[in-house]
Amino acid sequence: MIVILFLGRFIFLPAFFLKYAFKRAYVDGAGNVFRLSNPLRLRLMLEELGGVFVKFGQILAMRFDILPLAYAEALLNLADNARPAPNEEMFQIFRQETGKEINEVFDDLEKKPLAAASFDQVYKARLGKEEVIIKIQKPAIEKYIAADIALLRFISFFIDKIGILKSVSMKEAVKQLEVWLKNDLDYRIEANNNQIFYEHVRKHKLEETIIPKIYKEFIFPKFMVQEFLSGSQIKRIIAYLDSRPEEAKKILDERNINLLEASGRFICDLMRQYFIDKFFHADPHPDNLIIFPGSKIGFIDFGLIGRPVYDNDGILKFIKAALDLDFLEASGGIVSFLGESLKKDIGEILETDLKIKATYEQTLKFITKKLVEDLAPALKDWHFLAGNKNYHLFERSSSNVFLKIVKAIGKYKLKFPPDAIAFLRGLVIVEIICLKLTPEFSLVKALKTYFERPVDEIKEEIAGHEAEAAELSDFSALRFIDISPEKTGALSLAEEEKMYTAKEKFMNFVSALAEKYPELYNELKEVR
Repeated sequence: MIVILFLGRFIFLPAFFLKYAFKRAYVDGAGNVFRLSNPLRLRLMLEELGGVFVKFGQILAMRFDILPLAYAEALLNLADNARPAPNEEMFQIFRQETGKEINEVFDDLEKKPLAAASFDQVYKARLGKEEVIIKIQKPAIEKYIAADIALLRFISFFIDKIGILKSVSMKEAVKQLEVWLKNDLDYRIEANNNQIFYEHVRKHKLEETIIPKIYKEFIFPKFMVQEFLSGSQIKRIIAYLDSRPEEAKKILDERNINLLEASGRFICDLMRQYFIDKFFHADPHPDNLIIFPGSKIGFIDFGLIGRPVYDNDGILKFIKAALDLDFLEASGGIVSFLGESLKKDIGEILETDLKIKATYEQTLKFITKKLVEDLAPALKDWHFLAGNKNYHLFERSSSNVFLKIVKAIGKYKLKFPPDAIAFLRGLVIVEIICLKLTPEFSLVKALKTYFERPVDEIKEEIAGHEAEAAELSDFSALRFIDISPEKTGALSLAEEEKMYTAKEKFMNFVSALAEKYPELYNELKEVR
């Protein structure tokens, strides 16, 4: 079955590509005709292919290092709108999982899906006195996903072989997609993530942030039930602002919604999630963000979340210094954060080899000093463009600045870990959304609001919440293995080999850097 689906898609693709190659215009839902630019052409192609390709496009939208900025920005608007599957097929999934008819459990079940995507459909109903949504996975979707993943692997092989993307691996992006889909297609994972967000908000006593309640008795791999939130999806607000601005303004006034205030809350809440809770929403597109009366905000769809792998204190330090235009402090924050990944490889050597430790410290000090030269102009541009209404929306976006920073640290053989990229990408997406909501928005001003309290106070909250965050996130307990005497020699040999490999890897890193920057070589000659 999967082979047949793969071959069908493979044969279909050439004709599909030709269709879009000769297409010159695009007509939107309102009947407006647009010239079909290449970034828009890519977005429409992925939307028509649907399913896995839409998800892949959403991953590419995270990767400003893979696609040119115009393409990445176009993919931020990817929509996953699919033709609804028959209700009987969808309700059969519920019947198979529970042994009950869906109408026996829920009242006022709406026959028309509230939303229909490539992988699932969402229905509104009532459970007792409470309004709920029922999210059901489409039947046999795994076969279609497997076929499309195989097709993407095939395409990525040739892209990497030809070297179209130079140093970037398309295979890596496809692998990331597979991990995403694995989590996205098991609603028990999404429900667990949802519950963690709900508990964090409850424990922080946040009245301005709303997370839907989960009904634990209705959590299964292929369907889940959660509270219905009656706010307005940002996607719909933006559509109204574009097509019916006067009507939109009237509705917002009636609901006491201040879009600038709500925008600031989204940014500050994402900062809280990443730095305080260390558990953040990694897919904050317009369908997943909600605004309520009184400018309260809400999040839905928790299939994709992020957890910081390393101590993220350096990123906090960087953002604060960037806002203050303290370039040396900002550079030090980034380098100290990225140094955490180096420590993971050579941590033990740093404690036992004083020369390696001195080399490590001198190298990071050198990178910090050099990085200032790259950060200063980028951060000055950021401050100038962020709130400047004379520039195009995407020129005001921080995506350009973040791309420059990612490329700058790449010059020094360092790179952000995936969780940090996901967080920065989330900030950029929410920023672009907020710029569409109101031209008054500025990410610089919003972040300054978060830092109205001293950094030391934020760090105290982080420290005070660590144990609670670890408990909520249900991290696995450490496992200790008893070592018998006869295995001790083998273990010592393995550890010695591991340390040798780590030392060699670190010295190769330093050598490559010193070859590019001879002044570093001169500084390291002084290390004793």
